[in-house]
Amino acid sequence: MQKSRKLLSDALVSLILEKGYDEVSIQDIIDRANVGRSTFYSHYENKEQLLLFGHEHLRALFLRDAGRPLDFLPFYRHLAEMHELVRKLLSAEKSERVLTRSLEDILQGSICRLYAPRTAPEEGALFMLRSEAAAAALVRLMTSWAHKGMPCSPERMAEESTALLQRVLADERAAASGRTRKE
Repeated sequence: MQKSRKLLSDALVSLILEKGYDEVSIQDIIDRANVGRSTFYSHYENKEQLLLFGHEHLRALFLRDAGRPLDFLPFYRHLAEMHELVRKLLSAEKSERVLTRSLEDILQGSICRLYAPRTAPEEGALFMLRSEAAAAALVRLMTSWAHKGMPCSPERMAEESTALLQRVLADERAAASGRTRKE
């Protein structure tokens, strides 16, 4: 089972590098992986699911224990190592949309798990809105960096991402303390 998934994932990556994501069909993938259509569909519903599975390790780069801040450096280093694939994926509208949506979900979940305040329901709802906005901004920063040829080091981008997140969270903490003082 793992072998089939690896074959399919490797086939997708090599085809993306050759043709671009939008031009790759499921038939191309199964031909390259030398597996049957039923094998593909026993693991995935479509190529988007395969794409996300192939990048499931990205989720692990952001998963942290509560109390530890998000560390963006491993993620940026990974993007830099995979620059050609990242460029191809982000140049295809469908794959960019799938990947950015997935990254936003991963980041928002991590932000909520690590930083959510223990407050009244209204404050929790506001935090959820801020965490969605922060995740979207972080993904936009990441994709812009990749689109522009990665002009800064991964270390610098990790610092920028951390600073951006801290500003959003500082605004949240400041707003919460301001509301507490007024009450």
